[in-house]
Amino acid sequence: MKKHNKFSIAIIAALMSVSAFSMTAKADESPSASSTAVNIQKSAINKNDYLGTKPKIIRLKHATTLYKDADLTESDHSAKAGYHYLISDLVNNSDQVSVLRTKSGLYIPAKKSLIKSVKAYQNPKGYHQIHYTQVKPYGKVGYNLYRGYEGIKTWKVMHRLGTWAGHNYYNQATYNAVKNFQRKHNLPATGNVNLKTWTKLGFSKKSWYDIDNYIAPLRVQAWQGRKAHIEAMINQAYKYMGKPWLAGCSSSPAYGVDCSGLVMQSLYAAGLSPIPTSSIGHAHPGNEWNSRNLWADKHLKRVPYSQRQRGDLVFYYQPGTHIIWHIAIYLGHNRVIESWPPCVMVQPIVNGQRNVIAGIKRPFI
Repeated sequence: MKKHNKFSIAIIAALMSVSAFSMTAKADESPSASSTAVNIQKSAINKNDYLGTKPKIIRLKHATTLYKDADLTESDHSAKAGYHYLISDLVNNSDQVSVLRTKSGLYIPAKKSLIKSVKAYQNPKGYHQIHYTQVKPYGKVGYNLYRGYEGIKTWKVMHRLGTWAGHNYYNQATYNAVKNFQRKHNLPATGNVNLKTWTKLGFSKKSWYDIDNYIAPLRVQAWQGRKAHIEAMINQAYKYMGKPWLAGCSSSPAYGVDCSGLVMQSLYAAGLSPIPTSSIGHAHPGNEWNSRNLWADKHLKRVPYSQRQRGDLVFYYQPGTHIIWHIAIYLGHNRVIESWPPCVMVQPIVNGQRNVIAGIKRPFI
């Protein structure tokens, strides 16, 4: 009995020693085993399934998650198949996997099986290019007013000082009235309106900048075609329907607008900026007739009158001259939308007031 017990104890001790050795070996092998697993996972990534160049636009083939970080660890929201995104960059994350950053700052795996590159609508080279985000103001926002200026700010000043007589032109009478107002309120009597004079007149500092800064919101997406861009332009023009014709004005539909001012804001809504002609500069002396600048613009395509289409721009000569004095947007069926005294309206392409057509230009080709 004692012999048997000694034998049993020896066997148990041997087994415990083997078990301890086995556990130590497993512990020693654990890091390399984990590393191997990670390497296998990385090697399983099919690099051919990832984009190598940045697309401008993508469409989701399948529902997917968008992430807040390039490592795709912090989800933001799930998007359905068919959604489109503008892309700002193609980057490699910490795992060296290609990831797309959207214009909104979110991330999507750059997998070909998940997304499809989409061609954006664009004019041919040599013509004004289409913007895929809202057009930015071109010119100085918050400009001062001097003699010869027009625009909404001039219109407001003239109404406040009682010099309005049907034309918002910063004339000598307005200059004198501003000077008198400045003397009365202990301001430098320059006769010109700066921000201090503007706010002393009772207008807000915010409006001083907002009036100049207004650009119509983009009302069409990059992946939509020519027709959608034309309709975005025309829909914006209709937002001014019934607003008064005001010289040198091209701002929010809350105000009046003139003929070329209407066209510029309508083009902005469709992503086209006819620089150097701009809504900000429209009120400045020398830009009153931006219809003439648009007519001279080589980046707008000239087309025969017989080939006119909805969305084309119609230019008119002043009767008896070869001087451009009006522009309208063609709606089709020989109708145009235009700003013509007294207001923005839809009219026949030719009528008794302006009937000498200089030609047709096509902004969206």
